[in-house]
Amino acid sequence: MNRRGKQLPQAIALIGFSVFATVWGTRPPSDNALPTAAFDRVVPSAPVQLLMSGGDRFLAANLESIRAVATSSEAPGASEYNASFAIRARRVVAQLNPCHEDNYYHGNALLTWGGAVTEGNDLLRRATECRTWDELPPFFYGFNRYFFLHDTEGARAALETAAQRATDNAAGFRKFGIMIEAGEIKDDTVALDFLQRERTQTADPKLKGMLDKRIIRLQGLIALRAAQQRYEARFGQPLTNPKALIDSGELDAFPNDPLRIGYEFVDGRFRLKELKVAGLERP
Repeated sequence: MNRRGKQLPQAIALIGFSVFATVWGTRPPSDNALPTAAFDRVVPSAPVQLLMSGGDRFLAANLESIRAVATSSEAPGASEYNASFAIRARRVVAQLNPCHEDNYYHGNALLTWGGAVTEGNDLLRRATECRTWDELPPFFYGFNRYFFLHDTEGARAALETAAQRATDNAAGFRKFGIMIEAGEIKDDTVALDFLQRERTQTADPKLKGMLDKRIIRLQGLIALRAAQQRYEARFGQPLTNPKALIDSGELDAFPNDPLRIGYEFVDGRFRLKELKVAGLERP
């Protein structure tokens, strides 16, 4: 390679860094910004990362996806900050390469089941549209629309897409959709089995540890709902105040969420509380 050819990548990298430094240095102040501590991990925008990778969007997506996994942390009290970084990083990866397999797979396991339902589902929607040969993104997307959003119609449509792409499990996807429509799914048990199966199948010990926390979180929700059922059967009236489960002895204490996000009681039903990160809410 001649001298000019060797200098071209360096020039592209220098231009990319210059653009990033200019954008970062001239950004307008935000009234809705996260605390300063949350910005210890910067996520350059997709165009900036594209420049920094010499115009290779696949390389840029791979590098940012690796960084998202390598720098994630689940230290106590850091849930909001970690979610902010993970959401921003994985959103950029999806912009660069919506087909990225690790991005949608890890994003679903860690974002959706970590309280960032909307953001995790957005990764799956992009992957479903891009990976037209892959049955898993529409399956995950359909499952999430059913379990988290209680959207029966949307769940069945996504599961039908998965069935059309499936090689061996088309009948299983369609059966699952029919059972959702018929209201025959015991969603807590199915969801727990789903997470436990995902944990068993992964060989990544770090991902196993993260899924362990989500399994414990879901088990806490199951315990709350089971206690509510016992309470209502015992007293013959609906539960209106969660504290009554403690007062009546149905629970010794409310379950702890290892992700420190917690649970909420809405419209007479316990559910997983969604994570709200300042500056990242959708309009």
